[in-house]
Amino acid sequence: MLRVTSFSLKVIQFYELLNIIPRTQSQGIISKCSKMSTSATPPTVMTSEAWAKQWKEKNATWHKDVTHKFLQKHLDKLLAARENIKIFVPLCGKAVDIKWLSDMGHTVTGVELVEQAITEFFEEQQVEYTTELAESVNGRLFKSIDGKIRLYQCDLFNYSSTIEGQFDAIWDRGSLCAMNVEDLRRYVDLMVSMMHQDCRYLLATYDYDGSRYGGPPHNTPDDQITALFGERCDIQRLEYEDICSEKHKKWGLEAIYEKLDLITLK
Repeated sequence: MLRVTSFSLKVIQFYELLNIIPRTQSQGIISKCSKMSTSATPPTVMTSEAWAKQWKEKNATWHKDVTHKFLQKHLDKLLAARENIKIFVPLCGKAVDIKWLSDMGHTVTGVELVEQAITEFFEEQQVEYTTELAESVNGRLFKSIDGKIRLYQCDLFNYSSTIEGQFDAIWDRGSLCAMNVEDLRRYVDLMVSMMHQDCRYLLATYDYDGSRYGGPPHNTPDDQITALFGERCDIQRLEYEDICSEKHKKWGLEAIYEKLDLITLK
């Protein structure tokens, strides 16, 4: 987004002095940039109550009834020829990806704040389950009878690697870009702490003009991902796809891209 800083203002006035641009044009540039700066949409701050309301009102528009196409296409990158591995799914909602991975023999652990999403997952996927208190996370544990699916209902930041150890893989579809900006560093620290040395982390995020829409999902530009993960992890771009639809245009966006990165520990 363009902003009129003291430096850029001096540059424009200098060009005007040299007659490179006429004064009427320079004033127009300053006016346009100022409007863009003041009308920018700040990132939306989401609370636990706001997320629960989205589920209660059947407004979880991010949920997909089919396994995510990026996960299907790049499953080999996640598994790396390994069988019966432990996979972590942060802010899992009722993602059908969980059962898809479990059916292959993997153990899938998810964390979700809203209990409704978890119970709907087991009911819709017709998976028998039990529930128990999970005092270590100040929440509850919902698990399939065979133990292959383990979903914790709690605040994500109450969870840690001390609960079920580190993981062989992480599938993060929209979790990082659901975070409030002030929680991003804390979130990434948590994710990295749960990565086993050979962990394969598939991260799906979005790229769009953040001045036009405040999220969620929040805009996650490449330089932000690099700043968050770059010191400790290698980042490999796998996908960059234009997904702009009428829904996104109603958000005020002219373009939006869904990205997929493979993250591994250095």
